[in-house]
This record gives sequence, structure tokens and C-alpha cells, in this order.
Amino acid sequence: MGDVIHMLSALQEARHARPDIRFDWVCEEAFTDLPSLEPAVDRVIAVAVRRWRKSIFAGQTWQEIRQFVRECRQRPYDLVIDAQGLLKTAWITALARCPKRHRWGFDWPTSREALSRLSVGHGVHAPMDRHAIDRLRALLGGALGYTPSGPISGLGRAEDRAAVFDRADPQRSHGRSIIFFHGTTRHEKSWPIAEWISLGSAFDRQGVEVLLPWGSAAEEAAARAIASGIGGRARLLPRTSIQELIRFIRQANGVVGLDSGLMHLSVYLGVPTIAVMAASHLERFSADRFAPLWAAHARVLRRPTSADAITVDQVLASSRDLGMI
Repeated sequence: MGDVIHMLSALQEARHARPDIRFDWVCEEAFTDLPSLEPAVDRVIAVAVRRWRKSIFAGQTWQEIRQFVRECRQRPYDLVIDAQGLLKTAWITALARCPKRHRWGFDWPTSREALSRLSVGHGVHAPMDRHAIDRLRALLGGALGYTPSGPISGLGRAEDRAAVFDRADPQRSHGRSIIFFHGTTRHEKSWPIAEWISLGSAFDRQGVEVLLPWGSAAEEAAARAIASGIGGRARLLPRTSIQELIRFIRQANGVVGLDSGLMHLSVYLGVPTIAVMAASHLERFSADRFAPLWAAHARVLRRPTSADAITVDQVLASSRDLGMI
């Protein structure tokens, strides 16, 4: 999900640099609600590489793959951009009805998987130590002929934010609530449940409702434990779609989240967000590469070393700074 959110921010800049441009977007089936947040996206083509891998010899799988190939080749394209630089995206790039000389991706040194470079005719140099969005901005700028400049912060422009909000939920309410995105796919990125409870209790004493979404059985169990520990106004949300989550996010006073796609989604939506980067002391999870450092409505809390901890007091101070409480 994080890759999709990062691309949305880069596309926003591309749309303003090239108002004539329109995009079709190939996206994993679980996240197909997200590309439609960008007004320049005409069509979203669902792909199910993750699911297909689990049943590669099934007849239904091959039927779905054939249908996907037909959709990819339904129309010719002026330009095709591989925004991930992976082997799983390289074969999709090669499928499109577009000459190789008009296919763009990252160059050999900066592709996430170097062999993916074989499917494109032009490679843009975007070092891996740069922020993910900055890499994508460089790629789109090179492919579409403009120079990225200045900061971007998700839906920084009022008209962009209004367009997304109108489509997500025209009946916006203004309750006092803060969402905890406490789930993450990597244990190293987690924050202790006791800290979530302590933080939620502090918000509850301020009269703020704490909302706890979840997506897996493990996340549901953690959410129940946090809600039970907080008591008061803490509320476990039902399992929801991405579109429903967007409604909850945009109604909230703010979000506290771990390094996850949902945290990046709240930044993109322009909602005050605190990123608890619990694994930022590890090089592969460096906050400089993945956290929303560019956004005025976000605060990034890091652990420079394994001896450091991110405290509840730090989160509360940031929440006051952002006007969340």
C-alpha cells in the first residue's frame, strides 16, 4: 500500500506540471480503491500477483491472467512507466502496447531489482537512499519532461483535498477522534501495546475518542487489548474497506501510526499525522527514506539507536503541536 500512496503524491505533481496527461494504473487488487483518489487516473486495472502465486497451476488463475493481459493490451499507450523497478512489474510493463523506446523505469543502479531494467527503454537515476516519493518524482519528471521542484505534502492544494473528500464522503462530520494505526507487517516496526494504552488513556482524558481499526486476526486481538486497556471512549472499528477507512481518517482530528501504508494514506489525505518510526534505528527501515519528512501536517518520531525509545510524552507533545488535542 505504501508504494501506491507514494505514487499518488508524485502523480499529483505530474498532473499540475502536465494538465493534459491521463493515466491508466495497474494496481494490486487489494488496493484498487486508492488510484481513483487521483483525478488524472482514468482507469484502474486490477492485478493479483500475490494471489496468483499461491495457485499458479489452477485453471481459474490462468483464466484471470489471460483476462488481465487482454485489459493491459486493450489500448495503445504513448508512454508506459514502471514505478517499482521489480521483476513482477517488468513483465507487466512489457505487456503494454507501447514501443520499448517509450517505456520508462529506473536505471540499472537504482532499480530495486536490476533485471527489471530490461523491460524499459529509458532509465532514470534515482538513488535508493532518497525518499520513496522523491524517487518517483524524478522518474515521472524524466518520463514526462518536467523538473520536479519544491515540497509536496500529499493533498497540499485545497482543490485536491476537496475533490477527494467529496468523493469519499460528502456528509463530513466533525467529531473529536484520533485513529491509532497500530498494526504493521514487521515486528521490528511495532510499538508496545502498553504504550498505546497509555497514549489512548491520555487522549481519553482530553475527551477525545480513540478509534482502533484492524485488518487481520492478530491486529484485531491487539486492538481489543488496547481498547480494553483504555476503556472510556476507545472504540474498536469493524473490519472496513479502504474507502470506509478514508471516511474515518478524514473525519478524525488526527492519526498516530506506525510505519505502514495506512499511516502514509493519512499523510496523503492531509490529516495531522504522527509517524511512530519504531524501527528507524535499523538502516533498512530508515525514517529518512520512508517517513513523511516533507509534510507540514506530519511529525516523525525516530529511534536513532536501539537504546532510544519513542515515549508517550513525545507523541503527546507532537499532537499538541499539530492541534490534534
